[in-house]
Amino acid sequence: MLPLPALTLAQLAALLPPHLAGEPLGWLGEGTDHRVYALGQTLVLRFPKWVGGGEALRLEAALLQTLAPLLPLPLPEVLAWGSAAPLCPEGFAVARFLPGTPALGQPLARPAEVGRVLGQFLGALHGLPAAAVVLPTDHDPSGGDWQDAALADLKVAEAAGLLPDAARWRAVVQAPPPLAVPLVPIHGDFAAEHVLLDRAGQPCGVLDWADAALGDPARDWAGLIHWAKPELLRAALLVSPQTLDLLRRAAWYATCRALGDLAYGAAQGQPAYILAGHRALAGLAGSGRQDAVNPTPPSP
Repeated sequence: MLPLPALTLAQLAALLPPHLAGEPLGWLGEGTDHRVYALGQTLVLRFPKWVGGGEALRLEAALLQTLAPLLPLPLPEVLAWGSAAPLCPEGFAVARFLPGTPALGQPLARPAEVGRVLGQFLGALHGLPAAAVVLPTDHDPSGGDWQDAALADLKVAEAAGLLPDAARWRAVVQAPPPLAVPLVPIHGDFAAEHVLLDRAGQPCGVLDWADAALGDPARDWAGLIHWAKPELLRAALLVSPQTLDLLRRAAWYATCRALGDLAYGAAQGQPAYILAGHRALAGLAGSGRQDAVNPTPPSP
């Protein structure tokens, strides 16, 4: 992928349409695909980081418009589009600001309540008929894509001195459970950094739907395992029971995700991701075996 340049706040200000000119701009952060800025108190600007990202951003906006009335938590809403320009050839999205704090690194005063809300959310999302939304298919029943990425991330984490028990996790990654399953609508990157919490510590929104697809629901449940909060996972499973086969797949995906966090944290100097990765692996290791993530299995 060809990267697009990062712009200064002054350059961004020059791209704004007249009715938004003069509003204060501030940096919010970036992910794999976008750079995000605050505009005043109520708006967010999302800029693609790669050539071709503008089209993906528009497809995501159309998806969110379809999903918003069907799901029990608020989703981002694109209100307008910034025009393409020499410094911004893909254009950009002007979205409504969702209040809340990303859950990554935040203490949870009532994890069971958080788990109930997130379990209801995943139940609603995964229960949508595939025909209700237009989504690409993102699933490799061999697990090869996830496995290759996780092994590469493991090498980075090991080289950075972050993974003294690398052999254990390499063996887990190299032995995926059966992954050929029926596909449903999924978020695709249901991580703590994409769940917003309100001042009471309750979920109040879900961000970043760039990876939404028809895929294995275990990928989203891996996000809940990744929190390494047993009471959160138990509460989620009480409102949205899952099979042990799904939870075994979710544990494997969670292992891959945790290794990715360690590698990303090491490469980007992001200690919050390193802490999250270590916490997730400790939770998976503490379960006794990699697939024992549900102490009280619900009925399928």
